[in-house]
Amino acid sequence: MAKRLITKEAFLTAMECTTQGWYLMRDKGGTPTPGEQLRMEEGKEVHRRAQSLHQNGVYAGKVERTKQLILDSAIEVIFEAAFEVDGYAARADWIRRTHSGWIIGEIKSSLHDDDGPKDEHIDDLAYTCMILRRSGLPVKSCELVLMSRDWRLGMDDPSLFIVTDITEMVVERADEFNQTWERTGPLLLRNARPSPHWCFACRNCDYFEDQCIGVGVRDPIFVLPRLRESKFVELRSRGVFTIQGIPTDFKLSENQAAVAQAIRTREPLIDQELIRSSLDELEWPVGYLDFETVKTAIPLYPGVAPHEQVVTQYSLHVEASPGGELMHQEYLADHSTDCREELASRLIHDTEGCRAIVVYSSFEKTTIRGLAKLRSAMATDLANLEAKLFDLEPVVRKGLVHPDFGGRSSIKVVLPVLAPDLSYANLDIGDGSLAVAAFARLASDSTSDNETQAVRSALLAYCKMDTQAMVRGLQTLRELATSRHDREG
Repeated sequence: MAKRLITKEAFLTAMECTTQGWYLMRDKGGTPTPGEQLRMEEGKEVHRRAQSLHQNGVYAGKVERTKQLILDSAIEVIFEAAFEVDGYAARADWIRRTHSGWIIGEIKSSLHDDDGPKDEHIDDLAYTCMILRRSGLPVKSCELVLMSRDWRLGMDDPSLFIVTDITEMVVERADEFNQTWERTGPLLLRNARPSPHWCFACRNCDYFEDQCIGVGVRDPIFVLPRLRESKFVELRSRGVFTIQGIPTDFKLSENQAAVAQAIRTREPLIDQELIRSSLDELEWPVGYLDFETVKTAIPLYPGVAPHEQVVTQYSLHVEASPGGELMHQEYLADHSTDCREELASRLIHDTEGCRAIVVYSSFEKTTIRGLAKLRSAMATDLANLEAKLFDLEPVVRKGLVHPDFGGRSSIKVVLPVLAPDLSYANLDIGDGSLAVAAFARLASDSTSDNETQAVRSALLAYCKMDTQAMVRGLQTLRELATSRHDREG
């Protein structure tokens, strides 16, 4: 049986919740989703390209190989340097030899930001720094390697990266981590689970509901929208962990209070006047619009920046009059090329007869503005299109607070309530991350002709479902806003 070792992920998780870190060390995990697989492949590709910064680097990968290379003074750079000490394990993306010590390099597929490194990047490097120093390696400095926003296809690999020395921040954090060494290690390595306790990390914990302290707990306070840690701590100090237990005198935001009331009573709160007045703004014909985009670390097309969102398709349902006949238009880009100009042109044409265009969230507005910046010749037409947008999400969030929404208002959460006969469950592509991964796979030319056609059909069906959901959602809201008197009249 392989020796169990504390990983970076488990240790950093344990800094928030030791129990969650303990579970993570023993979680064998399942098959990665297509979205997760895409990100893993991107990470490997970014690491491969970053190694071009040190052409003389030598790959280690294992602890014994790393020790051998460290002892060889002719080796200047070691890639994937592996270390183990006292049950802890770490692997540095690279270590570089200097006359006075070693420089640790951490490669990330994130974009460089002039405002400074993210806490998560400092934490990652700090953990590695702690392990390497504990192993006896004289660490001189620490450098973070991030992607340049200015890089484009055709440029050389070294210019893809910006290297920043963040030694001071890393060493300070590593010293903080080091103070927990004697306590955290034994807790993570022992067979018995550390005693669980309610903490803010529970809100996003994969083990909370079915393996840990949340088992059997109905309506935990984490369903409150925009719950801040300070408010959670205050509720915990009062011994309150469920919606039902929140005292009547406890200060909640208007939205939080409404969600709590709906959950307590198991009855939806319907603001008919707000829904009615909002929907009265609509003028028919009404369009229902949804975009899908692809975003990859290494751009798929020339002229596109790393991690830039490229709109690839849209679905548009057009309703001539309230409850009237629907017409459907759709567009899916040729995955082998950047089709944004053609998409924008088609979109302008297809929406020309709409007096209002229903969307769900601000994403479509942002996407249209991006197209306008990209294609100045269409800027006026796209600005006119943007002016027609009507965001349905705030109407749902403020006008209908349903206990089954669980404090959320995304289209996939509200659809089972507003249109229970519609479902994403039977679609081959049923969520946005899967759609991104599917299109990226097409663009990488890694599918057969038959598979390509099947994937493109699945992408169209998924996007179409999003606009169908908006149509049905708006129809249901109109019915909810109609009082019994109005109906009888």
